[in-house]
Amino acid sequence: MKKLTIITLVMIMLAVSVVPALAAGGPPANRGSANGNCYGNQTGYGIRSPYALSGTITAINGPSVTVSIACGNRLANPYIGQEITLSTTDSTRYLLRNADGVATPISLGDLATGQKISSHGSLVDGVWTASRITVGALLNCLP
Repeated sequence: MKKLTIITLVMIMLAVSVVPALAAGGPPANRGSANGNCYGNQTGYGIRSPYALSGTITAINGPSVTVSIACGNRLANPYIGQEITLSTTDSTRYLLRNADGVATPISLGDLATGQKISSHGSLVDGVWTASRITVGALLNCLP
């Protein structure tokens, strides 16, 4: 009886230590691409991936805002130093961070080239769609 208890405890401890390792999945190469595509290099699945980036507005063309990226999360990092176009929608929020740290709502018309911004949104099939653009946010990565 004592041997059976010891063997059972050893098996339980082994299972507890192995299950989390198996749940982690394969190596990073098998976990999808930076654009959120969990099927490797295939495209067209439309999986949403959240982005976060900071940069400077270089152009405003109607509802689109072109930004030179200075820093960002793993989706934006490959584009640092490059310009990307952020698509905006009716639900995109525009904020202005005041000197006292309070953010006040503004409109797309209040944006101007040369402003330093931060943005959050989604990247789907190569289209950057902004859910929020903040002017004057505290940006550690910008000069």
